[in-house]
Amino acid sequence: MAKDLEIDDNGDLVIDPTTHDLSIISEVDEIVQRIKATLDIYYGEMENLDPEVGADYSNLLGKGFNTELAIADMTSAITAGVPEITGVTEMSIGVDPATRKATVSFTVSYDDGDDEQEAKGDYEIGA
Repeated sequence: MAKDLEIDDNGDLVIDPTTHDLSIISEVDEIVQRIKATLDIYYGEMENLDPEVGADYSNLLGKGFNTELAIADMTSAITAGVPEITGVTEMSIGVDPATRKATVSFTVSYDDGDDEQEAKGDYEIGA
């Protein structure tokens, strides 16, 4: 299973309070972190590095919000950005009109090399 440096909600590296070293995450937490990192990138934003990476927010923004299309866009971004994902089993998008923020809640299945696992998380857009 993959391991990665842990980052917090602000994108900063996390220091382990016990060892004072950089914190390492793995398994479910690493998968969820990679999904959030994928959704952090707007589709086409990384034109020179990888123009196909990221999430398309066009169906999520503006007055013509279409839940089904927005969910399809987020699902495509997740499955393309995290190769271990074998399926998005559940996804919902909640929009708060007062704050103009959206929360994407997801449940995915992934192959950890031995068997299928499940990961759940939330990603806030517009924060």
